[in-house]
Amino acid sequence: MKKFFASVEKICCEFYPAFYIYHRIYKNVMRNEIKLANITSKDVVLNIGCGAVPFTALHIVQMTGAKVIALDKDKEAVEKAKKCLSKYKMQKNIEIVVGDGIVENLPDFTVAIIALHVKEKAKMLENLKLAKKTGTRVIFRQPAAGYEEEYGCLPDNYIPNCKISQKMKAFNESHLYLIE
Repeated sequence: MKKFFASVEKICCEFYPAFYIYHRIYKNVMRNEIKLANITSKDVVLNIGCGAVPFTALHIVQMTGAKVIALDKDKEAVEKAKKCLSKYKMQKNIEIVVGDGIVENLPDFTVAIIALHVKEKAKMLENLKLAKKTGTRVIFRQPAAGYEEEYGCLPDNYIPNCKISQKMKAFNESHLYLIE
């Protein structure tokens, strides 16, 4: 399923009507996550797993004015995302780079949002804890029942500081972790 959606994104980014519809699907998700992490224009948001349609980055910039650094390990998705943002003149405050967030040194950020399809969530959270200072906010989209194996999830002993319900088929909660 992850490969299917990655392919859909690579097609959607080429045609504005498809891009627009795909982008709009996540507006309420982002509204909830912005509220959950209290994201403001003063934040630098690290978006890990941005894909070819960087809707998380776009919504954050549009709704808060924050700067976003978006990572994806798929080089083709990164190039398509850059082209997409440039084509639709939406690149303001968004930097898109190749990376997976687990093995490399991370840029400075105050908030991180981890895409659902990032499978090694526990390793990701541990790397984020090493990289950042106290008070950094991290959001993980947790898969709905039946999607855990496909998308991976944080183990039960990782207890979020807060969570919010989402009305999505593949994930029904976003979890907030504060780095202490």
